[in-house]
Amino acid sequence: MGNIHAQAKSDAPPRDPFAVAPELDINEAEKSSKEADKPESKNPGSFEELPRKTKEVIATPFEGCRFTWNKLITERFTASHTVNMSSFKPANYKFGATYVGGKKLGPNEQYPILISEYGGGMVQFQGIHSFTKEIQAKAVIHASDKTFSMYQGDIGYKGDDFSMQLTGVNASVINPQGIWVGHYMQRVTKTLSLGGELMFQHGMGARNAALTLGGRYRNNNSEFVVKAGEQGTHLCYYHKGNEQVACGVEFEYVKQIGESVTTFGYSVDLPKGMSQFKGSIDSDWSVTGVLEKRFEALPFCFTLSGLLNHKKNQAKFGIGFTIG
Repeated sequence: MGNIHAQAKSDAPPRDPFAVAPELDINEAEKSSKEADKPESKNPGSFEELPRKTKEVIATPFEGCRFTWNKLITERFTASHTVNMSSFKPANYKFGATYVGGKKLGPNEQYPILISEYGGGMVQFQGIHSFTKEIQAKAVIHASDKTFSMYQGDIGYKGDDFSMQLTGVNASVINPQGIWVGHYMQRVTKTLSLGGELMFQHGMGARNAALTLGGRYRNNNSEFVVKAGEQGTHLCYYHKGNEQVACGVEFEYVKQIGESVTTFGYSVDLPKGMSQFKGSIDSDWSVTGVLEKRFEALPFCFTLSGLLNHKKNQAKFGIGFTIG
């Protein structure tokens, strides 16, 4: 399943390089539950996750000071406390809780997964459950000021060599409104997969539909992704040099505002030093670097983040501490 706001913000301009990164990736539990030593699958994955490998090597900066404490309460329940302080926005505290159920579909794949977070006057909830190995459902709710600011529901099916997904964002069947998105991905050959996305938006007295087609070519160490449609063009190239080094290039063009951005990123893992460094540079002259250092004897992670925009003569720096 995919990003909470992936479709709701599909018409948005390219990401502001100085925007503060989300403090909590509420998809992290779902990702970690799937990262197991499983045999190679013929399933091509979902259409919206095509650029995932390239985006993973591009540095995501944050600004200010961030402290996170993760506490394992029971075998299935984890709590987290996060404090953010910066000059970019008011300081805030967030409490998070994660529950992982006992239904096992793989060595490290258990469901249901329930994730919640409260802070800054907003409550976020996400639930993920696989009824079978083929069928998975997901629900996301954001609430603030005693109202639901966003709600989303996903249902997906994974076949042997294809996948399909239906997503509704702020959508209603009784009173037609919101955004409906359908995805389909088909594996054509061992190296080539093709698919498409159809988005329909209804509300505010208007109806809009947009079709996007795309595909992925993959070999042993690299992959090339293209997505093109009425909303714009998205190109990605990913290459894995070895077990420690990977790089990627991403190009995004948003037709509605007529702007594009190209980003080059790389990732370096240092296993002996228990460290990882990600760096990137884009066509807006933003240079970004994020260093993450773990300690063998302690459940402690130290993170440094920096972003410098030569064109705007601006800089942002961040420091993070994570326990647990």
